[in-house]
Amino acid sequence: MKRRSGFTLLEMVLVLAVIVMLAAMAYPTMTGWFRGETMKSASDTVRAAISMARHLAIEEGEPYRLSIVDGGGNLKAAPDRDDAWNGGASDEDEEHEDALPQGVALSIDHGVSAGEIVSFGSRQTAMEIGEVNPTSWQKVAVFYPDGRADFDVTILCEGLGVRPAVIHLRALTGTSSVER
Repeated sequence: MKRRSGFTLLEMVLVLAVIVMLAAMAYPTMTGWFRGETMKSASDTVRAAISMARHLAIEEGEPYRLSIVDGGGNLKAAPDRDDAWNGGASDEDEEHEDALPQGVALSIDHGVSAGEIVSFGSRQTAMEIGEVNPTSWQKVAVFYPDGRADFDVTILCEGLGVRPAVIHLRALTGTSSVER
């Protein structure tokens, strides 16, 4: 009698069971890693906006304001004039608006210690770019043509289930650093 080569149903079920167990063990680790990478991406976006506001102030020769939607995921750099922030900006004004990944929120630090895990529940996250109500913007800093900002500020970049990224803006140099 000739023996057939191949796998039995029992062997295939056992291999599938091992794969499912390995995937179940790896899932929590992968989820935490993904959340951490999302937070890194968000903090890099905030630092890029800080650099862009500073660059635009130097390049255009006028003060530029960096603002966020407190508790949301939007940020914007535009000239530090009322018309630029109330929807009346001219086409010549250079603006930069960005949105963070969903599930990440920004706030100005009001005494939360670095490293504390924050659960912000059902806070809103990023709105579509250009859809933010002009009254929702909260000033973070104003950058001057010499590259400095008006004052030191700390921005929290929070996500559900991960440590917040703490972004420090130094007024004297207009540069930022991140604590993760």
